Amino acid sequence: MQPYYIDRIVEMQNMLLEAFSADRTPRQGQRHILEQMESLLKSGHTRIIVSAPTGIGKSYVAKAVADAIGDSFVVTSTKQLQDQYLHDFPHMRSIKGMSNFACRQLMETGKIDSTTMAMAKGMTCDKGRCTGKSAGRVTYVCPYKDPLDEQQCIYYKQRDDGLRFAQTILNYAMYFQLKRYQPDKQGVDRTAVVFDEAHTIEDEVVRFIGYDIRGSYLTETGLDQRRYDMESVDGIVELLDALRVGYASQLDRDREPRTSSDIMRVQRMSRRLDGVVAIRREINQNRSNFVVQEPQFDGEGDFGQVSVIPLDVSKYAAKMFDSSIQVFMSATIDKNNFSRILGIGECGFVDIKESPFPARNRRIKFLDVARLSMRSPESDEIRVASMIESLLATHPNSRGLILTSSKARCYRLMQRINNKQSRRIQVAHSKNKDESTMGEILEEHSRSHNGVLLSSSLWQGIDLKGDLSRFQIIEKCPYPNLGDPRVAAMNRSDRRWYIYKTIVRILQGFGRSIRDADDHAVTYVLDAAVHDILSRNRDMVPAAYHDTIYATN
Repeated sequence: MQPYYIDRIVEMQNMLLEAFSADRTPRQGQRHILEQMESLLKSGHTRIIVSAPTGIGKSYVAKAVADAIGDSFVVTSTKQLQDQYLHDFPHMRSIKGMSNFACRQLMETGKIDSTTMAMAKGMTCDKGRCTGKSAGRVTYVCPYKDPLDEQQCIYYKQRDDGLRFAQTILNYAMYFQLKRYQPDKQGVDRTAVVFDEAHTIEDEVVRFIGYDIRGSYLTETGLDQRRYDMESVDGIVELLDALRVGYASQLDRDREPRTSSDIMRVQRMSRRLDGVVAIRREINQNRSNFVVQEPQFDGEGDFGQVSVIPLDVSKYAAKMFDSSIQVFMSATIDKNNFSRILGIGECGFVDIKESPFPARNRRIKFLDVARLSMRSPESDEIRVASMIESLLATHPNSRGLILTSSKARCYRLMQRINNKQSRRIQVAHSKNKDESTMGEILEEHSRSHNGVLLSSSLWQGIDLKGDLSRFQIIEKCPYPNLGDPRVAAMNRSDRRWYIYKTIVRILQGFGRSIRDADDHAVTYVLDAAVHDILSRNRDMVPAAYHDTIYATN
């Protein structure tokens, strides 16, 4: 017996188009996606990959699916994109994590009436004490969790409202949290889920399953880092077991926190204990599927952090991607590599072969100045820096973006560029030498008349619309770092994975400065390796990029 929604789709013609047209007239690309999706659904495909370039309006396609099917999630990669969905579709609901809401319990204990002040003091829901346990039994439940209370916890209220509503927007972290820990909760099981920015899913799963052990954890539990092998999974397992005992012992002594500081301390330890137990369980199920990232130490040699993360993420796909209809959308997705990495089997495929943005507005110039690597001679590095100086001089009154492969390259490049041009450049990372935040840097950039951002981390997740960037320079091919144990292990087991991750990053970088049909920017590619990898792996490059990548410069 077929599920009811398949019967509806078979019986109705243009079901998805009609749902879309209720709000607006679909563009040609949107119409093509919806028609192809409906055809695939009728033929029995329940997993569909949509490769559609920026500007097609994928969010409106997601909304049409939600309207046509009914109970659905739309999952995206950032809170900012959640907010954009809610701005475009205000009658949908959105669920965000605990760190976005003030904790009523902490406000009451600290005698604070203003949620704004509570947020400023860090009194967020993730730091309040939701439950208390003793000997594995729940002995305390926060009174603000009660859904019948007029003063219900803000986080739980918006979560419960979102789960009751038929069309709800989540980010990946929240979606995974619900599917993993509360799969039977009413509203979590949806007929359709649309995964936007789907090219990020592997990294999102790695981040969700993996665990960071910070130096403060050892300090809190009185452990000596020198007793543990921080570079092997066996050593990390031994450390996790010691942390579990340490946190459980401390929580047993602190059963009745009274002040807001006490509550936050107990909740912090409780969450860390839960995290330790969860990752220990995961590792125990398949130790060979985990790898330890290189431990980090501060300038004085004190332990900072070590992370343990999974290699193959496909084992988690069955539980995380189990809805009746699944749609994976991205501008930089390759069907074969994507489905193989996630282990989701055969998928229907919709491919938009032409960008809605004119090719003349998104030109790519492969200058192939040198083939850069860790072994590049100084002369090649100087030639590349000299070309950047020349390109900056060519755009004296325009803002732009320079992308490279590491923070170290950013700072070396700044030393090679002459003062006249380097004064225009602002190194932009989440953590910067002058302590400025990314938001502050972007704000300063928006006020400049010819500022240039230089970064190894802005390949995706940033939109430099309009005059914020009229030119881009790709200085170095963004190969994944082979010094990273996970990258090295994945490269050894599957070279295609390494190539695919590189190509996705390159394509994401190409799109930072062209965000709508009226926008325009030119991209200069200096590293010949970029041209080479795109030329040799054309089958991994979505068709919508071919008119600029494979055109004659």
